[in-house]
Amino acid sequence: MKHLYRALALVPLALLLGNAYAQRNVTLTLNASTIPDTTSITSLMEVRGNLNGVAPGTLVDGNIIDWSSASTLEAVNIGGDYWQITFQIEEDDTLTFKFFSQQADDNGLNGWEADPNPMLFPAAGDTTLPLHYFESQSALHGHQGDRGAYHESQIFESKADTVAVWFRVAMFGTEAEQDGYDPALGGADQSIGARGTPLVDATDMTLVGPLGWGNTFTLNRESAVDTDIAYNIYSWVGYYPAALAGLVQEYKFVQHHVDANGDQTTGWEEGNLAGNRTFTVPDSDTTLHWVYYGNTAPSPNLPVESEIVFGVNLEVLEDIGLFDPARQDTLWVYGDFNGWQDCSINTPDDCLMIKEPGGTRYGAAVPVERPPGVQLGYKYFLDFNNDAFQAEFGVPPPSGWEEGHLTGINRSFIFEGVEQQVLPLAYFNDVTPNNLMPSGATTTIKFAVDMVDAFDNTAQPFDPANGDTVSLRLGDPIWAHTQGIDGTDHDIPLLDLVQLTDDNADGIYDGSWDVRGPSYNILTFRFLYGQGGTYFDEPGSDTRQPGRNRAHFIKKNADGTYPAEYVLDTLTFKVAPGPLPHERNPDIYTGIEEVDAEIPDGFWLGSNYPNPFNPATTFEYAISQQSHVKIHVYDTLGRLVATLVDGVQPPATYAVSFDASHLASGLYFYRLETTGHMLTRKMLLIK
Repeated sequence: MKHLYRALALVPLALLLGNAYAQRNVTLTLNASTIPDTTSITSLMEVRGNLNGVAPGTLVDGNIIDWSSASTLEAVNIGGDYWQITFQIEEDDTLTFKFFSQQADDNGLNGWEADPNPMLFPAAGDTTLPLHYFESQSALHGHQGDRGAYHESQIFESKADTVAVWFRVAMFGTEAEQDGYDPALGGADQSIGARGTPLVDATDMTLVGPLGWGNTFTLNRESAVDTDIAYNIYSWVGYYPAALAGLVQEYKFVQHHVDANGDQTTGWEEGNLAGNRTFTVPDSDTTLHWVYYGNTAPSPNLPVESEIVFGVNLEVLEDIGLFDPARQDTLWVYGDFNGWQDCSINTPDDCLMIKEPGGTRYGAAVPVERPPGVQLGYKYFLDFNNDAFQAEFGVPPPSGWEEGHLTGINRSFIFEGVEQQVLPLAYFNDVTPNNLMPSGATTTIKFAVDMVDAFDNTAQPFDPANGDTVSLRLGDPIWAHTQGIDGTDHDIPLLDLVQLTDDNADGIYDGSWDVRGPSYNILTFRFLYGQGGTYFDEPGSDTRQPGRNRAHFIKKNADGTYPAEYVLDTLTFKVAPGPLPHERNPDIYTGIEEVDAEIPDGFWLGSNYPNPFNPATTFEYAISQQSHVKIHVYDTLGRLVATLVDGVQPPATYAVSFDASHLASGLYFYRLETTGHMLTRKMLLIK
């Protein structure tokens, strides 16, 4: 759609409608060096806003201005940090606008400039606004938010008879590391700076530049927060006497390190850098576009070390007596990062979860070394003490693998590569206290399945006339144990316990089964048919995609009790491989609604409404391909206060609601994360 808008922009509307008002050209020039990110010259830098208080609005030249991606006012990079755009409005138009950086927004920095919004009021003649520095909402060298008037927001001081030059280097990649760069060091232990050819005015030897080959011009970290992109970007301003304009400055970035004995070493950037860097001293203030140290970009496949913090709540399983630490039952986390179950034999400290004192939560901090951005699968595992369990229950313990979580798939997370990555607290098998089915509760479940597709199954046609029967196969061994069924295997066929029949010969097989507490209200199963040891199961998906099993939830009565009878809708036996229909646990995925199943053009996160809010608010988001989606809410200190979404979702547009009744008034940030994308927006809670 944006390409269509750009095409229309080539035909000024005035040629079509007549020149009702005088037009004026508006030229904006932006400097992006104040975005705490490695802004690419190919990034989308856009002007967004409204025209005469209305959005979207159509400018006289055919461009669209809006507060969304519908805007067509895309600035063009004119070199380094500098961007420019020219467009037409009518002389009596009032324009409200901001710059928006898509790259910054994708990296979770909030791509919008800080308030207030600049405005252009009605005026005659063309307008060229002064150079504007992007007013980032993220902290940069201690500055954050509004830094003054539209054209006075640079973070260095302009001085008379002096030219300011902004140096900037990104300390990512192997060249920086080979020279000893350590993100954890700072202050007296490590400094990043620049050295270069001394520049002196030929007629006045007191007019000298800031660099020399024997002394270091020190740069400062752009952010003190170690999870920020800008934490590993260094910059600062050097001042040149105006008389030095036109001279060529040779320079290089350097690192200084102090060892335990107090000895200092200096590392010079080399890598892909041939010779020295150079620039010509300008006659006005400028910024040098950021560079990688040694011109060596970070390798996307370079593994980094991190600590992943897992947390899981076993409240329900402990309440019903199924899991008991006093019986020496243990909880483990196994995954792609620790060799799955081999970890318990080779490196048990990397997978054993420890119980928090006085509660039902368990945690583990697991070392992981992987390239950032990879998706890692895992599951929680209950290792029951066999002898003690059998002595108490009279039967062997069930298989302890998590099989109820999202129909039996693996959990997963995107490895961020930060020093410590804390995953949201989970419930084992997604069983929350609201899913508890107490002792004494009994519900008769009514099943019905249409077998029409099974009759034509070329792999194994359904043949009831020759003795084929229809039954269920349970996918959650732990739940099966609560129903008195042997759960020592992963998949439990209920051939002798539940047989569905077609009494009226309409192809729909039905039957019932009593579910008893203490247990939980999550039914995880597949249908199967056959006879004599030869059975055909619904294939379902694999462990990476929801739909490995069917999942349904016994809904409670209005008073919180369980109904005597619960009737499932008539289901259809699925022959083809692929996800089986399933419900989401309303106590885990509360407030998520698919509002448009049409595949979106892109990935976006909408503003919440209302904002400010009390106590609930809603926002929409879209994903253009199936992804593991996480939406977290953080406070201003970066602490996780809520997880709204954590699971794989198909491409669609969704709405999610957030109830902040339990939180204090203040500013909060909500972040949408998928593979390769991250967007963050803010919301204000006022009670």
